[in-house]
Amino acid sequence: LVYIDTKESLADFSAFVSSLGVKKIQDWWAHKEMHEWIIPCLVKSQSRIPADVWDTTPSKTNTNEAQHAWTSSLTGTGRSLAEGISAAYDVDRNVAEEIELTLKTGVFSNPHNEVSHRVGRNSSRQSKRAREARDVREVTDATKDLQDELASELERRRESSTRSKELKEQLKTLRGEGGKKAASSSTILPASSSGRVRSVPAARAGKFAYLAEVVLCLNPIRSFCKKAYNSDYNSVK
Repeated sequence: LVYIDTKESLADFSAFVSSLGVKKIQDWWAHKEMHEWIIPCLVKSQSRIPADVWDTTPSKTNTNEAQHAWTSSLTGTGRSLAEGISAAYDVDRNVAEEIELTLKTGVFSNPHNEVSHRVGRNSSRQSKRAREARDVREVTDATKDLQDELASELERRRESSTRSKELKEQLKTLRGEGGKKAASSSTILPASSSGRVRSVPAARAGKFAYLAEVVLCLNPIRSFCKKAYNSDYNSVK
């Protein structure tokens, strides 16, 4: 209803509502006209409140509702009438003293600096410090575990590298000894028409020596048999 700035515009609005012919709207506006205080509370031009105060006054009651909850937290609820009045009087007197002190000193009181607020903030700080210390401890422990695991892995790699070197040295030694034995088991024969020829390996040479001994043993027997045969043949002849 901000556009109603004069009594004439208010009368025009009333005529407009009546001309709509909608009973619910007509009853709604008739209720406002029935009580003289309602329209001045709704229409700025019909109110006796100064314009600057009207403009700075909130259009909702959230502040009052919050104040009501704050008062109830101090006075309590479910009291008798006399107890409620007495408790509300104490609250109002304390508020008046705070306002008077503020006007004298120019220092506003801090509504969030009560004992309960300080205890709550201290508890929050302690909880935060404990949580941060726990987080740091967890990170430190995890870092130490990783460092230990890395050190173990490096040690295993070092041992594996050392073992690999030892095995290579052993293999090299065995190959060297095998080459020396192979060289000592064979001799180089003098050069022939076909060039320098290696001797027969020791194992095969042993077999040939055995066969040679057998042949040498058989030669006398062969000669004896041949002589006996010739003698018998001549006698028969």
